[in-house]
Amino acid sequence: MAIGPLLLPLIALVLSSSACQNSNPGQKDSVAVLAGDTIKHVLPTEARALVLRARELDRADSLEAARAAYEEAARKLPQLSDWLYLRAAGVTADSSARAAYYSKLRTDVARDRVRWTDAIARERTRDFAGAIRAYNALGARLDALRLRINPPADEASRVAARGELLTFISNSNNSADTREAIDLFDKVFTTTTPSDELIIARAAAKSGLPDRAATAYAKSLGAGLGDVSDNIAYGSVLFRLRRYGDAATQLAKVRAPPKLAAAAQYQRARAQIALGNTEAGRSTLRAITVAYPTDTSAASALLLLADLATDDNRDRDARQTLMAMLRRFPTGRHATNARFRAGMIAYIQNDRKAAAAEFDSLLTRDPNSSEALAAGYWAGRSYAALGDKTRSRARWRSVVDKDPLSYYAVMAAKRLDTTLVASDRSPSNYGRIPAVDTALNRIVGLKDLGMDVEAGFENDRLFRDAMANPTRMVATAHALAGTDQASRSIALGRRALDEVGHSPENYRLYFPVLERETLISSSKENGLDPVIVAALIRQESNLIRWRLRRLGREASCS
Repeated sequence: MAIGPLLLPLIALVLSSSACQNSNPGQKDSVAVLAGDTIKHVLPTEARALVLRARELDRADSLEAARAAYEEAARKLPQLSDWLYLRAAGVTADSSARAAYYSKLRTDVARDRVRWTDAIARERTRDFAGAIRAYNALGARLDALRLRINPPADEASRVAARGELLTFISNSNNSADTREAIDLFDKVFTTTTPSDELIIARAAAKSGLPDRAATAYAKSLGAGLGDVSDNIAYGSVLFRLRRYGDAATQLAKVRAPPKLAAAAQYQRARAQIALGNTEAGRSTLRAITVAYPTDTSAASALLLLADLATDDNRDRDARQTLMAMLRRFPTGRHATNARFRAGMIAYIQNDRKAAAAEFDSLLTRDPNSSEALAAGYWAGRSYAALGDKTRSRARWRSVVDKDPLSYYAVMAAKRLDTTLVASDRSPSNYGRIPAVDTALNRIVGLKDLGMDVEAGFENDRLFRDAMANPTRMVATAHALAGTDQASRSIALGRRALDEVGHSPENYRLYFPVLERETLISSSKENGLDPVIVAALIRQESNLIRWRLRRLGREASCS
């Protein structure tokens, strides 16, 4: 079934208006800057050059010259003065002089950065003791440890800091911080013990450093350290590195306790299948279902066996395996997926009665699952095939009512011969909030100067403050449309639809069409319907995001 026609009502609506376009020629450069264009500029040439010079001096550690340049630039660019004064404070050694700069700040978003700026200033001006205190007060323990280790301190301090850094690596729940800490440790301490390597291996495996984890596990496990969980983790890391043969060998070593052995054998089966040894993988999976019949790994094994049967076009066997899994694990984490797949196989095999039963069972047991909308739609199709118009229309109406913006709602509406969105060619009339416009102007200026970090702080605050009231939410969504914050604009548009109402303006925020004129003209030049082209762009963009999210989940589970 073609995707484009299903989205036509929504896409036609958004193409009928220039909701996400800025037709004012005087603002086109601002739009370009927000979209990441580094050729267009909006700030006066002289003032922009002064800031760029200040940043060069800053990077060259010419702190006093950089301070003076930032201060002069703040006077020339009053709309950006808060951030430029913070930059000046960040290269100033004297605390009273820094305080004078802080007193000039007018916006809350800049004031929120004062404590961080003070810590950075102390580090830049080599007041390391003060910087360590400041970072610790901010909860930035890794920054404090970095300063304790490097620049060089006395040996006793370095030994103590080494222990604290390993403790940080072991206990950190933030993957980015963990990766940074491991990198810092490896740069500073070139000699490690097997105990050090075990700590690093465990943390690296969890934080997305499989190469470092594999090296560390090899050293630590080779020295006789670690436990059965480490053996499984090492096997999983090897699998992520596509070293499937090594992974299978490593995982085969795990024989007890039963729960971990079952999990290891399941991962071993995956490695065997990845190597192309599908029959060996099937044998391992079947052995799990016999040796560990009530373990959740048995449910995973049955689901994978069903997958393999489907790959071989043995749909009947796949359905039987799924039903066997549901009898053993009717409420497990794989149950919803298994019910949907069993229902789809029954539908494809023209057993519409069994299909309807499976889909309805899913809706009853797990009405809020990710499969519920699809189950509702296909339940409707099943009942329609059975001649039960009352139940089929009821299932489709429930899909539309539950999530009218979803793919399956569009499909259900088509079956019901109804429209989700009425055609509306009236121009959009979005409210303006001065605070939002002012913040956006600051962001444009900061992006023009290459001050992306500060622009990020402004965007974060703008997005957070958008939740203050519905008017601000819609105004912020419109302001961010077409910028590098388009995903946030769409998220606010979806929230506006849910909380404010299904108006044409809010639909246009959730279904933005950027470069509208170009899309229309290019489509017509190639003999294509611009509505179909826009629908395909939207659908494929959603598919890419779904694939990325799925890859992230698979990586975190492997």
